[in-house]
Amino acid sequence: MILDDKLAAGDVIVLDGATGTEIQRLGVPMHGAAWCALANKTQPDAVRQVHESYIRAGANVITANTYATSRHMLESVGLADETRDINRRAVELALEARDNVESSQPVVVAGSISHMRARIPGGFERDPRFLPTPEREAENFNEMAEILAEAGCELLLMEMMFFTEPAIAATQAAMAAGLPVWVGLSCARANDGSLCGTAIHDCPGAPRGSIAIEDKLPLETLIDSLAALEPQVMGIMHSHVDNTGPGLETLYERWPGPVMAYPETADFVSLDSTPELTSTASEFAAHCRAWVEGGVQIIGGCCGTTIEHIEAMVAELPARPGRRPG
Repeated sequence: MILDDKLAAGDVIVLDGATGTEIQRLGVPMHGAAWCALANKTQPDAVRQVHESYIRAGANVITANTYATSRHMLESVGLADETRDINRRAVELALEARDNVESSQPVVVAGSISHMRARIPGGFERDPRFLPTPEREAENFNEMAEILAEAGCELLLMEMMFFTEPAIAATQAAMAAGLPVWVGLSCARANDGSLCGTAIHDCPGAPRGSIAIEDKLPLETLIDSLAALEPQVMGIMHSHVDNTGPGLETLYERWPGPVMAYPETADFVSLDSTPELTSTASEFAAHCRAWVEGGVQIIGGCCGTTIEHIEAMVAELPARPGRRPG
């Protein structure tokens, strides 16, 4: 209800920044297969600290560390039987952070759901041993959405959606849980200059912000497939800053509802190495202000975005978004 009121009033809503890479920045090692998932179990204080810092920075929404905690991801590190406990703990840490920090405005806890698959440590290639069948993947999405809702999440954030079939299955599972659903799409440029749905680290060795393969779906197709499910919000996320603006333009043409943006500010060599930052806090803040002035209502950051990035962004934001195109 808190966010419903802000959306209806046309207020700007501040998302947090990166969770996984901020946990990593505190010295928590990442696991090559399951990335930041194990931190909920092994380094809970660091996870809670990241959430607390984002609340102090001005976030209206903090995102539980559940991006990589689906059953098939945890299976890759021998923890499938702890799926419920690890996800519940992630939400508990976010709720504890909210209780620990006084904020001048209400803070909502989101649960993150992705269609990330386990990677072979040291790179980005998917590990074929842990690729779920479509049927099993859909079961796992349903399980995760139920866990997050029961644990106390107030909305579900579909993150890095770019494979159409899993994205649809994950979003359907989230919507069945009865919470508001926000869909974040990832995009990059194909060789011909067009935008397609993909994650840039899915294409190692490609120039920054572009991909070197042609078998990805056009961004328009991805948008239409997920817009048909009627989520509450759609946006562009985990996309290079240079591609976020064009991605938003495409989204405006095809989606009439509230729009969010939270780009990445990192280049990865591997999932278990520290990424290189690609935008300073001031550069990031300037981009975010421009997007909000152009109609984005919900704004934050993804991989590589630090507490300092969000602090700088909050200081630059107008109270209300500008008029969107069209």
